[in-house]
This record gives sequence, structure tokens and C-alpha cells, in this order.
Amino acid sequence: MNIAEQIKSAGFALNGITNNSDCLILVFDQTHRITNCNEESRRLLGACPEQLLGQKLNQPLKLGYLQTLIMQNFCFKGQPILIDGRQHFCDFSPIEKNDKPQGGILAIYRHEQRATLSAEMPDLLQAFKPECFQHEDSLILVNREGIITLINQSFADILGIRASEMIGKHVHSAYPNSNPSRLPAVMNSGKAEIAEPHLLNGNNAVVSRYPLYKDGELIGGLGKILFHDIDELSRLAEKFSVYVSRPADDRKRKKGDVQEFKYDCNSIIGHSPAMKDLKEKLLRIAQRPSNVLLTGESGTGKELFAHAVHAASKRRYAPFVRVNCAAIPEQLIEAELFGYADGAFTGARKGGQVGKFEQANSGTIFLDEISEMPSHMQAKMLRVLQEKEVTPLGCTRTRKLDIRVVAATNVALEQQVAEGKFRTDLYYRLNVIALDIPPLRERREDIYFITKHLIDNFNDEFDLGIQGLSEDAWQMLKHYNYPGNIRELRNIIESAFNMTAGPLIEASDLPQYIRLKFGPQFLKPALSLPSPDLLGSVGQKPLQEIMEELEQQLLKATLEKTGGNKQGAASLLGISRPGLYKKLQKFNLT
Repeated sequence: MNIAEQIKSAGFALNGITNNSDCLILVFDQTHRITNCNEESRRLLGACPEQLLGQKLNQPLKLGYLQTLIMQNFCFKGQPILIDGRQHFCDFSPIEKNDKPQGGILAIYRHEQRATLSAEMPDLLQAFKPECFQHEDSLILVNREGIITLINQSFADILGIRASEMIGKHVHSAYPNSNPSRLPAVMNSGKAEIAEPHLLNGNNAVVSRYPLYKDGELIGGLGKILFHDIDELSRLAEKFSVYVSRPADDRKRKKGDVQEFKYDCNSIIGHSPAMKDLKEKLLRIAQRPSNVLLTGESGTGKELFAHAVHAASKRRYAPFVRVNCAAIPEQLIEAELFGYADGAFTGARKGGQVGKFEQANSGTIFLDEISEMPSHMQAKMLRVLQEKEVTPLGCTRTRKLDIRVVAATNVALEQQVAEGKFRTDLYYRLNVIALDIPPLRERREDIYFITKHLIDNFNDEFDLGIQGLSEDAWQMLKHYNYPGNIRELRNIIESAFNMTAGPLIEASDLPQYIRLKFGPQFLKPALSLPSPDLLGSVGQKPLQEIMEELEQQLLKATLEKTGGNKQGAASLLGISRPGLYKKLQKFNLT
């Protein structure tokens, strides 16, 4: 398919743009590699189309926040982008095949080339704050004339239309056979409408609408679907009604035991084809109620995926309860999972205890290391999953459950079933949907993105400004096999942060077991110290004075080695950072 056909397939999203327009047109695939380009690349980027083919989209362009919007498959129009210090504007439409994103088309032009562009367009995204949205959010953004400048498919789905067919249209004409949008009315009144019911294409949705301002002047409006159907809100209300009706002590105990999800699909870092496919599957299956079995080596992030399944599901506002089956003593696991009544056994807590399954009612229970569950508990687990009810120890009353089970294992459950160590019927109850998380060595293109994320996090934690890795260090990380997967990579970067003098992490800053795999040239050199004739001072000076001279020389040499980085110097000397500062003040070395 040539560029003209690809532009045509984008629908209204790129209305008015042709291959002959004075616009730079970049077509890219699902890995964000450029697959097609027109001759305008020579003028705007100083490169012929052949030079750009195969490059990642962010190599010739500084995309900034636009990269986030593109990765989330937002359609947008008239968003600002800098090229060689000059402001241009761009439109974007995803390319879809069988309702799945397959890449996109980015058109870049000067302001005067598009008459439909409003003067306030560059400010809309700043007022919108794209870093605050989540992957599952359903959003629409209009300028002050009511023209849709940004929308995602999640919002368009409830209207039964492609987002690319809505972009650039007035919000009233873009809604097919539906109640008209109230965004223009909200912009006229200047008052936000929060959690209002609205009939959208036959769906009873709950929406919020906000006017957007800059310097006190209206520049647009933002709409967000909070609930695609009112039943989801009813489930949330029922959850809180049950919670409030409980005795205060029980509510306090529940709050301490149950955690809400900490991560969502955006927290899963990975742009490799395998991870993109996995995340697409996750978002698709999350909407269904079926149980999920997560498999993969230790350290691949199975708990993160469990949180993400819950966060993308209709149960996201209900409890998420984590259970590590290997961490609970065998004699206590039944009481922990199913709970117990007052006086059920010697040593039981007064008043009894709510079990993990009951705590997770209406939400998700995550059974980590499910392969470690004792055999006597597997039969009882099977009954809970089949009958969707639980009976606490010492209690005759059965309690109905509405839960989703996400289980995880780093061993081959099929082999355990074959060896008689795990029940076949329980295995099939858990393994309704299987997500196998690949080890890091099988998706090496993700190592760069994960490492960058870790460096950003540790810069905040350590209050440092590490810019990245040297070429040698990067080559070592890129070719290492990571038996401990992402957990091991995190430990490697944290260790390097304690050793580096900055601004780059050098190969010699990486843990020794990594460097040994790549040759002795990467081993950390010993600390070289001045060699004064300290022995000559014996008998001439008091011992305390000699020791202080040696300490002062050690401090100077260490600071010189770390380039003045005090965190690195403290780490090399094996002392705390405050302790180092005290010594530096003592010898006036600050």
C-alpha cells in the first residue's frame, strides 16, 4: 500500500492531507519503525526517505509527550512539535487491522499550512496534562470552537465509531445517533460537571466534563467517561455500602489487610513485539471474568501483571488481595485463606478473622507461587472455585463469593500434574487463560527502556543526575543473560548507582560477577593512594596525628577517584553520607 492509500485509510483523521501536500508524512509499524515517507523529509529533516526507513520514529524527531500519546493510540490534530528549534504542528492517526493497532501515520506541517488550526491549539495539551491519564481512560479533547483535537479509541468505542473518523469534526456532528455532547455548554458556563449520567449510543454512561483555561482565558474542554455502564457504578456503590455497614473494628482490620492495585498496564515497560502482544492480550482478557494463570521465570514481573489485570478489569475499584502460597505455614494456610470464627482453635484471634478469599469478595485474589500449595488444600481450593463459596473454620454458615482468581507460578505445572504433585482438575480451573511472560533474554530490545526507567527512579531516590551508561557498560548489559530477569537488572543498576562517580555508569561500576563474564579489562581498578613516608613520622609525631594525615589522604584520593561525587565516595569507603560530610568538615575538604 502506497502513502496515498494509507492516508485515505486513515479516514477523516488526516483530512486535507495528500502525498503532494507540503507536509512531512511518516508511516510507521507497531514497533514504531518508519516504513514509508515522502520527499518532504529532505526539507524538514535533511534526510532522504531511504535514510529514514527502518529508523525508530523518535530518532529523527524529538517527540516529547507526543510519544506517550502515540503509544497509547490517541488520534490527535494540530499538536506542536519542535524541529531544529522551529515550531511545527502535527496530526496523528493509528493504523488498525482487525481492530488491532498496526502502527500509525504522522503528518507534520507549518502553522499556516492548515487553516483549520486554532491559535490556542499548542496550549490545550499543556492544560490537559497528558502525563496524568491512564491507559484505560476514555478521553476527548476539544478546542474552544468545539472541534475535536484529541480522542482515543476507548472513548470512540462507546459510540460505535473509529476515533479517526471523529478527529477534526465539531463535537456535535461527530456523535452518531446519540445524545449531543455537553462539552460546548460546559465551556459556555465555565463550570465543570462531575460524574453526571449521560446516554451514549444506548449506553447509560457516567461522565465528567471540564472547561480548560490558560491565563484565565477559555481554550477548550475535556470529557472523560468514568463508567461505560451504570452497572459498574452500582457494583462500586454496593462494595462501599457493605464496607460501611460493617463494625468499625472489622473495617479497620480489612483496610489493613487489603491493598488496592499499585500498577496498571502502563507500568509494564516493554516495546518488543512479544510484550506488545502480551499487553494487548492482557487488556482484552481483563474485561472478562475468567481465571488467569501467569507463568514465567522468577523475576519476570508476574505480580505486576496480576495488578494490571485487576486494574484493567471492571473490578478495578474492588479489593485486590495478594497471597504468597509459599510464605504461609502449611498448618495455617486454611485459616489464612478461608478465615475462622471466634474460638475455632487454640490461639485463634478473639472475634475471629476474615479470610483472604472473603476479603477479595467482588474483586481479585492473586495466588502467587500456586505450585507450593499443600496437596490437602488443593481439594478445598477446587471446591471454592467450583461452588464460589467459602466456609470459615469453626463456622457452619457458608458465604457466597464473587471473585476472580489470578494465579502465578515459575515452575511447569503440567509436569507437576504429570508427577501427581498438583491436582489435574485444579490446574484446569486455574488455567482458563494462560499468559506466559517471556524472560528478559528473549526480549533484549526492552532492556534499554527498563534500564532508562530504573535510572530515572534511582536518580530521584539517590538525588543524583546520572545520565545513562557508557558504551562498554551498555554492551555488557545488552548481552548479559539475566537469570534473575528484571529483578536482577534492578539490583545491577542499584549497585552501579552506589559505585558510580557519574555522569555515566561505567563498565567498572557494574557488579564484579557481571564484569567477570566479559573479561578482566572491566575489573574495577584498585584505589591508588599517595605514598608518603608515613613510617618516617613515627617517633616524630603522635600516632593520632599520623592517623589523621592518612585519613585525610584517603578522603582526597577517594574524592578524586569519584570525580567529587560524595555519594560514590561514601560508598567506596563503606561509610554513610552524613559520616563522610563530618570527616570532610573536620579536614576542611568541603
